[in-house]
Amino acid sequence: MRIAFKEWAVVCRALATGRQTVILRKGGIVEEGGAFRPDHPEFLLFPTYSHQSPEDVLPEARMSLDDLETEQPPTGQVIIRHAAVVTETRRMEHLTALKAMRREHVWSDEVVEERFYRWRDHSVYAMIVRVFELPSPVSLELKEEYTGCKSWVHLEEDISIEGARPVIDEAEFVARSSDIP
Repeated sequence: MRIAFKEWAVVCRALATGRQTVILRKGGIVEEGGAFRPDHPEFLLFPTYSHQSPEDVLPEARMSLDDLETEQPPTGQVIIRHAAVVTETRRMEHLTALKAMRREHVWSDEVVEERFYRWRDHSVYAMIVRVFELPSPVSLELKEEYTGCKSWVHLEEDISIEGARPVIDEAEFVARSSDIP
């Protein structure tokens, strides 16, 4: 697999532990066409450490920020540990419906609202994802083309997902995703 999705490390941790099953996205500053497009049905999780702060996530997720700082890879490296498969994508055009997804993500209510109203388009994409742990972490050089405020990264090398294990079992995932409003 060569497609990776850039996301805050704290969100990647929530996805990796099964705490989170929904990825919310408005779009990066340098997205093609100026807006996010949910073009890829499966991808690797590319953890980023820029722009995440304690105020932006729910209190339960704040505790992992310190751990994440100590686990951050050396400068110039990124470590890929998980892949995700999108089971459903929704364009959330009503803030109340978006807020009803709170138990399936770790963004704070303030960030949810700010992202929803950002720019002219009052909406946010919600991707319901099933996450898989790779058999072993893959360390990559952080190339210039991987940096910047964009969601999708096309990796130079192919990363095998063979042998990846789901972080939550299928029955739990089906139950939780069917309960998402």
